[in-house]
Amino acid sequence: MRRQLRRMKRPFGAAASTVAVRPAVPWYWRVAGVLLLVFVGYIVCYWQLAMEGFGSPVNKLQQLAQENQSLQAKAVYSERQLQVEHAAQISLAKELAVLQDEGMQLKEDVAFYKSILAESDGTGVLKFHSFKLAKGAQAGQYEYHILLVQSGRHDKTVQGNLKLNLSGLQDGKPVTVAVAANDGPPALKVNFKYYQRLDGSFTLPKGVTGQTLEADFLEMGSNQPKISEAVNLPG
Repeated sequence: MRRQLRRMKRPFGAAASTVAVRPAVPWYWRVAGVLLLVFVGYIVCYWQLAMEGFGSPVNKLQQLAQENQSLQAKAVYSERQLQVEHAAQISLAKELAVLQDEGMQLKEDVAFYKSILAESDGTGVLKFHSFKLAKGAQAGQYEYHILLVQSGRHDKTVQGNLKLNLSGLQDGKPVTVAVAANDGPPALKVNFKYYQRLDGSFTLPKGVTGQTLEADFLEMGSNQPKISEAVNLPG
């Protein structure tokens, strides 16, 4: 009987064990809490990985700036190389044009000398191979370039004088004026067997508007021109 009373007193006496009363939590709140913890953990991990992967923003900007400077330097170098190549191409084109002109001139010279040296059975024939005029450095000044040749036989020496006569207008009237070549004698001495070049300049007389320059070759002791050639003054 005493034992049974003791058993009945233990749950209600001073020695009875503590009983905790907990409120009932719905299951969906527990699930939401678990999901919140998982989300927070994901955010923390992502932030750590991002910081480790991208590094410092300042270092990244410096790296990009260095790469930009390197690309700009390469672009400037490439542009300069293109300019140098373009200038070289222009220079080569000019040199090629000069060489082509010189080649054509050499061909003409060779053909000219061949025609001069070619002997024929007939007598020598005197002629103007070329007669050119160009403007001089001063106003009213002109330069002339004359080439006399003797083709065929060359057993006779050509001797005489070459006179230059200017045809133009003075006070509205036609005039013909003897031109002093190189501001010297009015006649040029001619003495050759194959060919002779005559180069010089003259100045228009005051008040005369020149139109045509005529070159007359007179043999020694003759007053009549043997050959004549006329060219217009360049405008």
